Amino acid sequence: MPDTTPTPVVDSQGLTFSFGGASFEAILTNTKRKSSVPMIDVTPLSQASGTARKLQPGPLVDGDEITAEFMGSGSFTVGAYGALSCTKLAISGLNGWITDREITAARGEILMGTITIKVTG
Repeated sequence: MPDTTPTPVVDSQGLTFSFGGASFEAILTNTKRKSSVPMIDVTPLSQASGTARKLQPGPLVDGDEITAEFMGSGSFTVGAYGALSCTKLAISGLNGWITDREITAARGEILMGTITIKVTG
């Protein structure tokens, strides 16, 4: 029987991404999966008989997309390829392409940037 206990709330303060050697703090992220996410059983072997298993979503795979919003204009170029990591989201060992970059500016407001990275494995 799978564990249906709600996941504890974790804040996103200090959500630092690294892409192609450049680091930036994301203020908003979204992950778009290209297919259903397999659940991985992470139940410890020491778990008591009759208790619920613990499941977590599987890792990002080739074709999944991550969109990150940040303050400033950034120096990201569409078509750039690089290593992607984010410790807080347990993302490491992945590479990807920047498929979209957008800068939003409004009078009296801080410049905001958004990039979309397509994971390549």
